[in-house]
Amino acid sequence: MKFVLILYMCMAGVCESVYEQNFYNTLEDCEMASKEVMEYSKKEYPMASGKIWCLTEDEFKKYLKYLGQPNET
Repeated sequence: MKFVLILYMCMAGVCESVYEQNFYNTLEDCEMASKEVMEYSKKEYPMASGKIWCLTEDEFKKYLKYLGQPNET
């Protein structure tokens, strides 16, 4: 199973979702990367808030559909 890292960040009342184009082979790899992203985000954007998820490919497809974006996987 593959996993994709998604970052949902809000700054100055504007929220946006971004995700990596490359998938991780394990949940553990994705979670390790998410910790690095979280630390970087806190340092570079201290006034922002957000959430990070590691989704499976199927969950990611549903997420894209929910957002109304074409399936890119």
